[in-house]
Amino acid sequence: MSTSQRRWPVWPWVVLTVAGVAVTAVAAVVGTAASSEQGADEPPQRVTVTATQFQTTTVNVTITVTPPPAVPATALLDGIHRVGVEVEPGIYQTTGPSGTNSGGCYWTRTDTTGGIIDNGVITGPGTLTIGPNELVETAGCQPWQKVG
Repeated sequence: MSTSQRRWPVWPWVVLTVAGVAVTAVAAVVGTAASSEQGADEPPQRVTVTATQFQTTTVNVTITVTPPPAVPATALLDGIHRVGVEVEPGIYQTTGPSGTNSGGCYWTRTDTTGGIIDNGVITGPGTLTIGPNELVETAGCQPWQKVG
């Protein structure tokens, strides 16, 4: 057995070092030439950064809510209505969409906690039956008239 260790040749390290120096020199010359082509007469480009600081403010708004009618109505217009207070329970009909809502005439019935009982969209004449203690909402509809 031999106690001497095998030595790696030196020439690959020399070749790689010379190649690295050559690539760095070429890159430096090309970079200098490219920057001198921009012209010494042109000022450096200026970049402006604008920082905007947002501040929150408190705005007090007073809204006056009209009291519900003394007698519930027998017609539904677009909006949210309390059945039994603002509008009578019963069967209502509409001639269809008013054209203000691109999806058609939307209606929904909810209970007093906001749970959906039923909803839908109509594109022609329609009928809607609403019960007491419900909320009814319509959007994009011709007026609904009570028929029963």
